[in-house]
Amino acid sequence: MQIVEDLHVARIQRTMALSVVQTCGELTSMEIDLPEPDLNISAGAFASGLNILVVIDTNIMISHLEFVRSLKSEDIPGVGRLALIIPWVVLQELDNLKKGKMLQHVREKAVPAVQFIYTSLKNQDSKLWGQSMQLASQKIYGLSDENNDDRVLQCCLQYQNLFPQAVVILCTDDKNLCNKAIVSEVKAFCKADLVTALQNLRVNRQQNSIELQQLRCDTELKNTGRSDASLTARFPNILPDLEKNLGEALSCILETEMKIAFGNLWMEILYLKPPWTLANLLKCYKKHWMAVFGYVVPRSLLSTIECLDKHLCSGKTVDLSTARILLQESKKLLHAFTSRSDYNGVLPSAYTEVNKLQQTLAEVRSDSEQDLSEDTMVLSENAACEKMESTTPGLQNCEGKKLHPSFYVAQENRHQEIWSVLEGVWNTINLYSIEIFQKLDPNAGAVTSKSSFEEAYLGLQKLLAAVNDIREGISRILTPASSFQDIWTLYNFLISNEINNSVKFTAEELYECVSQEVYRERLEVGCGQLAQLEHTIKQCEVSVHTEAKNRGWL
Repeated sequence: MQIVEDLHVARIQRTMALSVVQTCGELTSMEIDLPEPDLNISAGAFASGLNILVVIDTNIMISHLEFVRSLKSEDIPGVGRLALIIPWVVLQELDNLKKGKMLQHVREKAVPAVQFIYTSLKNQDSKLWGQSMQLASQKIYGLSDENNDDRVLQCCLQYQNLFPQAVVILCTDDKNLCNKAIVSEVKAFCKADLVTALQNLRVNRQQNSIELQQLRCDTELKNTGRSDASLTARFPNILPDLEKNLGEALSCILETEMKIAFGNLWMEILYLKPPWTLANLLKCYKKHWMAVFGYVVPRSLLSTIECLDKHLCSGKTVDLSTARILLQESKKLLHAFTSRSDYNGVLPSAYTEVNKLQQTLAEVRSDSEQDLSEDTMVLSENAACEKMESTTPGLQNCEGKKLHPSFYVAQENRHQEIWSVLEGVWNTINLYSIEIFQKLDPNAGAVTSKSSFEEAYLGLQKLLAAVNDIREGISRILTPASSFQDIWTLYNFLISNEINNSVKFTAEELYECVSQEVYRERLEVGCGQLAQLEHTIKQCEVSVHTEAKNRGWL
């Protein structure tokens, strides 16, 4: 605690005051940040489960380096993946502490901290990021960049803005900085409380999700629980076959993924040892969901595991409507894992058999009864999971579900709102391109000086980068094997600082919208127009470069 107090006093007395743009030492002279243009790289990590960012203060790096190492290199039970953020001011302070310019008695502790960060950044470790000087120089919320506490807090707020889908947590033993963070709506914990806080955070979020999904499951089962005597009499007992096929597939997946995650130690970590019953398999999936399976399929599918466990392993009689839902959910779960592997052919075989069972059940229905896809509702309303049901991104099943007409009206209105934002982006880009082309047209007399040319030429480069980003984002969505992960390139472009005032929807809502066939067709047209515009911009760039040379500006 003495080191924490000394560092705090040094900050308060401004003996550690540093210029934001100061560069010194082996850390602050490096390009170490994941810059804003590359946010799509980080977004891929978030889509695969990386959704906690821990901002590390100087006193933690000095006093608890081994703890920081363990945060980066080891998985915390019940927490999963996270990334560490080192603020620019922390890099500066460590550089100066290492050289003995500030507090002599912590010099020896600063040296290994600097070496640890340097090695991680040099090796491009995806679990440790550094805030760049460019980000640190951006003032937000009126915070003073002369106050190092405020600069650490500013780093937290910036990453909250950059990654709204993530939870940003400040780790510091400075109680006053914790207070500042908390009143600024930033989660902050000391080293002693951080791990427990992380575990509680994930448990609470997951529990809320499970309870919500389970409520939907129970409601749906209740609503679809019709008692038709003639249908029940002809209801084939498909449950033994379902349990057999589902059990074979889940056991193969369980063993494969546990080996990948834990190597030779997988049997030691496994919750229940083989041989497995279906009930034991589902218990293993629930136990290891956060640490293993939630990273290879959508995490909200845990509600499917819960539902299968509740109705297949309870020993209670399953009625017709419940059997239909269980078959639907089983197919959805198996289909989700197909994006990962075929598991030596076991998974496609099991999926085919479950599909046959669903067809068998459908054949016994009376002519007056609705089609299976209209009678059942997927338990989770998460759009990304619902779209796993078909091999193409467009939804076939959801359109046929029997919901209240107001649901479809509200959904379509929401889709139109989202599409209007996309149209607004295109109109903005189109108008901006016309303006730039006019300024760079030598025959129009718009370019009359070197300074105006440089300004327009810079605008052309900016326009080209924007068109390239949005075209790439749309192209990823339009690929035949696209999934929810492919939405992030486009979504991160849309929430960029220039247009984020009009974006009032989540990545999930955007994915649901562009998965509809009508909007996919529009995206295909738009992607072609963007490709043409990109080609025109490149031609303009070549022409402008020649003109600049002729004028002696290059």
